Amino acid sequence: QVFVCGDDVEAKQMVMNIVHALGLTPLDKGSLLAAQEIENYPLQLFPMWKFPIILSFGLTAFFFFYCLALDVIYTYIYENNNFSFFIAITIPNRVCPVMALILLALVYLPGIFAAIIQLYRGTKYRRFPDWLDRWMLCRKQLGLIALAFASLHAVFTLVTPMRAFVSWRTGKGIISQALNNKTEPLNHTTAWISDSYLALGILGFFLFVLLGITSLPSVSNNVNWREFRFVQVR
Repeated sequence: QVFVCGDDVEAKQMVMNIVHALGLTPLDKGSLLAAQEIENYPLQLFPMWKFPIILSFGLTAFFFFYCLALDVIYTYIYENNNFSFFIAITIPNRVCPVMALILLALVYLPGIFAAIIQLYRGTKYRRFPDWLDRWMLCRKQLGLIALAFASLHAVFTLVTPMRAFVSWRTGKGIISQALNNKTEPLNHTTAWISDSYLALGILGFFLFVLLGITSLPSVSNNVNWREFRFVQVR
């Protein structure tokens, strides 16, 4: 995108035509009063990411310490089991999907609030409250952070069979069956539930990635509103 501002409408349109001819996307930022704001853009450090990052960090810390207290501290004090190694993979793998779903919900929740406010006011031409306006402007950042958490969850899930704890638990089950001279039959119901859970998880992650890709400016600029809405709704 190329920001264009000016007080002369014809001159500004000429510049925007040149930008179009260069294969870029012009963005009209209004009069020359906006020039100083545009010039300060390169000096800003992630201005629209501050609130999403702080919110994500706060929620992540809350759920992490909650799982830490429940799975590590509680079991160590009351059951005398040392599961401190859960901090590396198990707890993050529980926090990541929760964060991904919460942040994804926060992407679409302001749209519901905006619709309620518009219905209450009876018009869509009045400005939203400042808190809702700032929330709606950072929806894309919240969605990308949610996609990052979902990707981390997928990676943590893939490395789960490689963990020493999982290998030990599997070996313990095999030894127990050998000592008892008994082989546990395959529970087809459990197998169906497990495979369906994984299949739906893979499908959900694929749709999440597709949603994130279509939200990128370079992609969204090449699809019309109906195509973009089709992907968002699905």
